Amino acid sequence: MVQRVFSTQLESILYSVNQYSENVVHQWRQSLDQPVAPDGDVEKGLVNNLFQNNRSVLAIRFLDLASHQVEAEYFNNNKAIHIDEWPSTAEIQKLQDYLKSNYQRVDTKMMTDSTLMLYFLSKNREGEHVCQLVINPRTFVLQTMSPQIQQIAQNLFFISISDSTSGSVVYSTEDNTELTGKVEKEKMWYIPGYELGIRLKAKTLEELASERTQRDNYMLIGLTIVVLLGLYFVIWNIRKEMKLAELKSEFVSNVSHEIRTPLALISMYAETLLLKRVKTEAKQEEYLHTIHQESGRLTDIVNRILNFSRLEKNRLKYQFSVINLGELVPEIMTSMKSHLEAAQVECRFSSQVDQALVYADSDVVKTMLVNLVDNAIKYSAEKDKKIGIRLVKKTKSVWVEVEDNGIGISPKNQKHVFEQFFRVTEGNLAHKAKGSGLGLNLVKRMMKAHGGSVALRSKLGEGSTFILKFPVKKQNHA
Repeated sequence: MVQRVFSTQLESILYSVNQYSENVVHQWRQSLDQPVAPDGDVEKGLVNNLFQNNRSVLAIRFLDLASHQVEAEYFNNNKAIHIDEWPSTAEIQKLQDYLKSNYQRVDTKMMTDSTLMLYFLSKNREGEHVCQLVINPRTFVLQTMSPQIQQIAQNLFFISISDSTSGSVVYSTEDNTELTGKVEKEKMWYIPGYELGIRLKAKTLEELASERTQRDNYMLIGLTIVVLLGLYFVIWNIRKEMKLAELKSEFVSNVSHEIRTPLALISMYAETLLLKRVKTEAKQEEYLHTIHQESGRLTDIVNRILNFSRLEKNRLKYQFSVINLGELVPEIMTSMKSHLEAAQVECRFSSQVDQALVYADSDVVKTMLVNLVDNAIKYSAEKDKKIGIRLVKKTKSVWVEVEDNGIGISPKNQKHVFEQFFRVTEGNLAHKAKGSGLGLNLVKRMMKAHGGSVALRSKLGEGSTFILKFPVKKQNHA
């Protein structure tokens, strides 16, 4: 099968060589068949131009069939040769039949002196006149055909043209030697007795067939690998989307619960106050304080969701300015004092420096720090809750560390804590510490917008430390 395919390809190459020779001959015919007098200056100029570009054309002769006379005769380089060949009546009739079918055929005949005669009827003179061209076939092959054959052969094939009568090689692409081995042959259309031969240059058909089979096998293996990888990534993406859908569903449930709790307290205490069921001012103040506290909690939840939505759509606007974390962090802690006291958490701040200038958005820094402190409260030890906030100056950055003495985070979960919607759900922790799963992801994205990063150190059962790493203020910032 493979051998038949290659043989067909070689035959098509031989066909293209023959087709090129036909194109050359028909170009000559078109240049000579003009509605002008054969012995006039115009035709003489056309003939001379053809002679100059084609050494293989030895002579051109125009014949009048009606008068059986030679109308004009031209010789290349004025080297006269004897021409007594006249087309027979049968040959003329065949050419006229072709011409009536609107096909101007060029016939050939090998002469006794080994020259080639090409002749055709003049279409522009109603088929009553013949043009004859005397060709040196060897020169035609060497001058006209060889460049095209070399281009076709390149480094893949040996191509030769040989005289089948004498057995001599007229032209070969390789050292003018006759082709040996498995050779495809084809007769030349316009040079009777000449044969085209072609064979593969470097390898046999069997070797090429083996190479193709091997290449096809490699392609099949490669395709199989691509399909398997594609299948793996499809399954991986489906599982990822299913996990994300599950996390989103859990997120909606958690947020709904988080919102419902403060709303229920606000509604209950507001109703109690409206119905004037509170007997003492101390109790009334306690209820109002609870409503205020739960309103703040509700605001924090809504802001967190809105910030996440803005970050997802790249719509969160930052107001950067030079701020001193040594002043800002204590201010944030002071604003959270009541929240910390209510949670019965001891929170301490320490700083290695009085001034730590960074280029940041103070409101966003507050959001991040409140988020980390809120997480520290949720996951701190049940008794003796402690949170430490430290300000550490490094060579190229300022660190804000938030440390708790809580339950810690396992190495497995540490890799995922900054992913959106992720929450640790081991044991009954998900029910004890409510949350949306957005906080740490927000912190990570916000720190990235500040040109910094967030890191985690944690050991299960011993607590966790979250670190905000801000780049120090650059000189070009105002």
